[in-house]
Amino acid sequence: MKEATIPKSKKGIRALLDLDWLQQNIRCQHRCPAHMDVPGYIRLISQGKYVESYKLMKETNPFPAVCGYVCPHPCETKCKRGDFDRPVAIDALKRFVTDYVYKNKIKIAPPKVDLRGEKVAIIGAGPAGLTAANDLAGMGYKVTVFEKESQVGGMMMWAIPSYRLPREQIMFDVGHILARGVELKTNTPIGGPGKTISDLYAKGYKAMFVAVGAQKGKRLEIPGEEGTEGVIDCLEFLKNVNAGDTRSPGKKVAVIGGGNSAIDTARTAMRLSPEVYIVYRRTREEMPALSWEVEEAEHEGVKFHFLAAPTKILTEDGKVKALECIKMKLGKPDESRRRRPEPIPNSEFTIETDCIISAISQEPDLKFLGNNHGVNVTKLGTVAVDDNLMTSKKGIFAGGDVTLGPSTIIECIAQGHLAARSIDRYIRGVDMNEPKKKAWVTLLDGEFILREENYDATPRQQMDMLPVTDRQGTFDLVELGLTESQAQEEAERCLKCDLSISVETNECVLCGRCSMVCPVGALRQVNLYDERKEYRPYISEDGIVIKYTDKCIRCGNCKDCPVSVISLKRVLWKPNEEINKVVVEVEE
Repeated sequence: MKEATIPKSKKGIRALLDLDWLQQNIRCQHRCPAHMDVPGYIRLISQGKYVESYKLMKETNPFPAVCGYVCPHPCETKCKRGDFDRPVAIDALKRFVTDYVYKNKIKIAPPKVDLRGEKVAIIGAGPAGLTAANDLAGMGYKVTVFEKESQVGGMMMWAIPSYRLPREQIMFDVGHILARGVELKTNTPIGGPGKTISDLYAKGYKAMFVAVGAQKGKRLEIPGEEGTEGVIDCLEFLKNVNAGDTRSPGKKVAVIGGGNSAIDTARTAMRLSPEVYIVYRRTREEMPALSWEVEEAEHEGVKFHFLAAPTKILTEDGKVKALECIKMKLGKPDESRRRRPEPIPNSEFTIETDCIISAISQEPDLKFLGNNHGVNVTKLGTVAVDDNLMTSKKGIFAGGDVTLGPSTIIECIAQGHLAARSIDRYIRGVDMNEPKKKAWVTLLDGEFILREENYDATPRQQMDMLPVTDRQGTFDLVELGLTESQAQEEAERCLKCDLSISVETNECVLCGRCSMVCPVGALRQVNLYDERKEYRPYISEDGIVIKYTDKCIRCGNCKDCPVSVISLKRVLWKPNEEINKVVVEVEE
């Protein structure tokens, strides 16, 4: 651990760590785009401190309830437990805590802040815009969010099916944001008379954050698409269903695409129609959709046409009659690192269908900016920004799907955090550039735990699922969540990667005891000049104890050092410390 320390305080020792160290050692927190304190909130769950765990989540994520239901949990792909077993069910634990707080109607009072005079405008009430609004309000700014739709939430509200994400969970998170003093104006599209970007500046807004998402579906660009009844875009379809229109879109529905939107569309259509197909030009292995969502689509009866691409829509009396496709084969990898699909000559075939839903991708709709807006746009149609999310126009920032293209809620949350930091620094006139390779952390004394025996024996807990036979025709929640006993067991599976062994090598007598009692080889006594770093269980003047933090299971066997040179430190990383003025004190 490379660190530069400042004097110790009651709250621990402040240290500057390499981001590489965090990436290699607290892998789950580093991999989370919002850098949630995963080991911290799981530790609190294991102690039965669910409210404290919830408060800790909210320091880095204003949408813990939403993410508990629908986050793709990239943190789990880096979980150390997954190196030898299955990863900890991090996202299911988050959902357990947020469900607990919601069901028990526990009120979390907003923190008190010193108010500032400057006003900031947020355009778009999706996860990126609302995260920025939450953070800026926490800094004391007067924040107004302008939303063109009648409801807040963006794609969370309109595009994600309710069988995956209950609407009350969205509003539960939104309610806490509004409680911070954020002003929300729905049914207020920007771009009309009196509501342009220039008008906002004239009304005294010092900066604005454009977070309008990617709400325009891309066309198939094939013959028969234009003006044909029964050809619709997936966002239009999902929005209508989420607004209450549960009429069947057709008897045989063909969904084009292989991403999460395509799967959501197909599973939604399957609840309303007798037969649903997904047409995808690559194989199942190349599908960008979440693998477990694809499996659930299969369980629910969705059929798949892989290695097929649509070429023409066949019509009769202005309505869809069939979809003509061509078979594909995979060639060399393209820019997405997936093998490029190539058409097989003379392999055309037709799929009988009366409804075709396009779900190939989405892009931003920037018409609201008006003509000659002066904001640079990329070749992909997204808004161009610098590392601080500043656009080509001074004082206008942008983030979320409008800059990333279709992304995840947690990625948009991370963008909202960055936008808030950048806007704050811009308004205060301070340097907006942040160090990219270092991060401040606090080192706290940790506690060893007894965990050697059977530490790897507890299996990952599985939440109950709504039976497939009960899903047709309903939008009841499919994933039913963990029980409290399951959550307790699952939390104990965490290896607590935020705890780091510290060995004072200058005081070490090289007795070799720590190396001998370590069950996983995380501590080794080696000859300093032996490049092979082989274990040597004897005293040597040229010896040194080296540690492999990535192997350590924090079992505590090494703590009984005869000269007391081994200690444990908790590395507390709070990436949003400057945003969250109120730091929740938690017991170790």
